[in-house]
Amino acid sequence: MDSAAIERLIARISWGYTPAAVSTQDDQLVSFLLRPPTPKEQAKAAMVYEAERQRAALVGLPPENEILESLISLGQWNVETDEEMAGLEKDIHTIRRGLLDFLFNRTKLEAARSLLRRAEKAFVSRLNQKHNLLQNSAEATAEVCQQRYLVGRITETEDGEPVWPTEKSFEDCNDNAMITQLCELFFHRSRISVSVIREVARSVQWRAYWEVAKATNELFDGPVASWSLNQRELAYWSTIYDSVHGAFERPAKDIIADDDLLDSWFIRQGEKIEGKTQAGMAPKSLKPGRNEEFIMADREGAQRVYNMNNPATRAQLKAKQKIIANKGVVREQDMPDSQGEMRQQLMERQRKHVKDISRK
Repeated sequence: MDSAAIERLIARISWGYTPAAVSTQDDQLVSFLLRPPTPKEQAKAAMVYEAERQRAALVGLPPENEILESLISLGQWNVETDEEMAGLEKDIHTIRRGLLDFLFNRTKLEAARSLLRRAEKAFVSRLNQKHNLLQNSAEATAEVCQQRYLVGRITETEDGEPVWPTEKSFEDCNDNAMITQLCELFFHRSRISVSVIREVARSVQWRAYWEVAKATNELFDGPVASWSLNQRELAYWSTIYDSVHGAFERPAKDIIADDDLLDSWFIRQGEKIEGKTQAGMAPKSLKPGRNEEFIMADREGAQRVYNMNNPATRAQLKAKQKIIANKGVVREQDMPDSQGEMRQQLMERQRKHVKDISRK
């Protein structure tokens, strides 16, 4: 996104309201505003859910587990699909964890990323299939009632007046199609994707707001419980990026800017914290002498690895390349840096020998 688009998103998220243009049963287009529910309204909505779930069970609507058992017996769902979903989750984790192995090989990285997207798509497809099969459950019915209750409380005119001032006025409304549109807008379509939220959270524009907010303890209106989902998501990812930037083993900028690579870094850091592995992203040699690390990379990745060396090391590498270009095959011990190391080792042995003699 460009800076202007990010600023617009920041303004939209900070406002917290969701503009809603819907059609009435008379085919008239009307515009409303959907505000974030208050903590009290959220608590009441939770009570509505529980009451409606119990009511649905009393009138004979089965719970999800019973519907699932029935679907399995009818052959419309099977245990193997559940196992397949569990396997896909494991595959997604494994692929995501391994992405850092291809940091310097763009071709393999993109191939792994493509595989990750396919696995995610397959998992979501099966999850949606299962969700659709459970739409007649007591839980699904209760969730619809919960959403309708909240929409009845939070819908306002463009002048900020409640569309339904009382619960009874909402219950008396017979425009179910319009209410369904409002529910769809607020609970599904108004949510900004996590990838976009993360892009905003690490943007220069938002970081300026975020740093001031941390100093003044003022970010969005009201307590956290009254924030919109997008506001909570943005604040959450802002704290995550704070921890990334402050990490002892802080990842490179290229990793921070890439959601998939950063997720891979998160997994590996989590494993290290839990003691599951001692391998870091870039392990250092524990042996004395040279501290070199060999990384598999393509041409572009090789250049990036080369640029990671400090100026002195790059100068040594250029000197080596020049000698090889002039002489062809050169033994390692004939390289300038190798000869320098051997001279240093010889001098160290001589100094040690002198010290040993002086002690006698």
